[in-house]
Amino acid sequence: MRANEPPTKGTGWHYHVCDFQIVMMMKGWAKFMYEDKVTLVEEGDVVHQRPGMVHCLFNYSPDMEYLEIVSPADFGSKHAEAPTDFIPEPTPWK
Repeated sequence: MRANEPPTKGTGWHYHVCDFQIVMMMKGWAKFMYEDKVTLVEEGDVVHQRPGMVHCLFNYSPDMEYLEIVSPADFGSKHAEAPTDFIPEPTPWK
């Protein structure tokens, strides 16, 4: 898989090593698991992802466009174990 191609089974559980992160949904929608809660993020929504929050993106609309603002700009992502027994089946990415 090339770097600019989306994953085929969602993002998997992970967290970001950063001080600040927000996601602004510009178009479409996405379903995230933020720790043990399913969250629908729709066009116009802004979500603050606190540092170290374990999450995964598992479903999205084909027209999804979002803007992520992260500090520092050179941040990392770390694999994480699922924080809950409920794990949604990811929708295949197209």
